[in-house]
Amino acid sequence: MVEREKVREHVRSVQATHPASLSEAAAAELGYDGLIAPPTYSASFGVIAETAMFNAAGVDLHTAQIVHVDQVVKTFQPLVVGMELFADVTVESLRKAHGTDVILIKLVITDPKGDVVQETYTTLAGRSGEEDGEAGFSDGTA
Repeated sequence: MVEREKVREHVRSVQATHPASLSEAAAAELGYDGLIAPPTYSASFGVIAETAMFNAAGVDLHTAQIVHVDQVVKTFQPLVVGMELFADVTVESLRKAHGTDVILIKLVITDPKGDVVQETYTTLAGRSGEEDGEAGFSDGTA
């Protein structure tokens, strides 16, 4: 659910300036029922969904050992306060190179009708191996 106060917090943290993200009246002038969240608002939603995916696969995340390499966001409709959202997370690719695991994750966010609201592609890199306790991702076999 896109929550009003969470949108306001995000707007302040990223210093968003679009009037429809700051004022319900400005959003209403554009035909929306609530504040419009900046496209990056979905990042917090994505972290929850991606963490759940890793947990379901039995993969431990050692976030101090993981680097967020890249992010691509494709927005198909605005994130509006009051929207209920659903997430489908998949691993698009996994490769190992030079002692590093590089994972490309696709997150598809949909509304209750199943219409795509946003797609994000996140690339994470973490050190391979667990012998020294410095791995970014466990291999899920522990």
